[in-house]
Amino acid sequence: MWYPRLGRTLRTHGRFPYRASEIHLLEIRQFHYVVSLMLPPPQNCDLLLVDDHPIILLAVKSLIEAKLPKYRLHSAATMADAVKLAKTVQPGLALVDLALPDGDGLELIRELKEVSPECAVLVFSMQCELRFGPRALKAGARGYLMKGDRVTALFDAIQQVESGRLYCSPALHERMVNVWSQVEVKGVESLTEREFQVFCLMGEGLSTKDIARKLAISSKTVDSHREHMKVKLACHSSTDIVLQARDWLGGSTGRRLET
Repeated sequence: MWYPRLGRTLRTHGRFPYRASEIHLLEIRQFHYVVSLMLPPPQNCDLLLVDDHPIILLAVKSLIEAKLPKYRLHSAATMADAVKLAKTVQPGLALVDLALPDGDGLELIRELKEVSPECAVLVFSMQCELRFGPRALKAGARGYLMKGDRVTALFDAIQQVESGRLYCSPALHERMVNVWSQVEVKGVESLTEREFQVFCLMGEGLSTKDIARKLAISSKTVDSHREHMKVKLACHSSTDIVLQARDWLGGSTGRRLET
């Protein structure tokens, strides 16, 4: 079901202006996509930073400590450490990178929502928002910020998510409207979450055994996902999938952080 008032709102504002409490359920055609935003704005001041690049981590810590000193900062460089820390700290807000050494950032978003239900997740990544943003929001993130955006955008994003609102750029919100309103989802957008993981890893050059090991699944399951992808992506061979994945991933990074 499409909500006309919400649709008009999405199309006429550069940011999502509605509060989380205003939306209960959003089902859009074949996506049957549920945006569960009934959680109240974060009430505590514990902020979890998840990034495996020490320089980025240090820079973001310094910026937040200088401009938003109310936050108690905690940091993790891996998915496993982030989940463990979230269980203990129960942060009100998490700033999460998608590219982590031991797992998929999209999966981390889902795990953080399980172990710390009141935690609002804001993605902070080099990965292109137009390619990864819709999936991140679908996984439960409340916002998506590119590391190539200006520093002031970081503070805006944190404060907007903290207030219970979604944060994303005008380009991403337009992309989301276009994707959600499609009668038939095609291409990479049609892949399931697991197929998408396999697709990205194939693009990174991992073999079937390596993908199976990384995702903790069998090689036969990887082969099955690959066969499904051939149909969805109109590929005749695994090589075609790899080439398409490399091309897709090649356009998925952004600029470095600007001041």
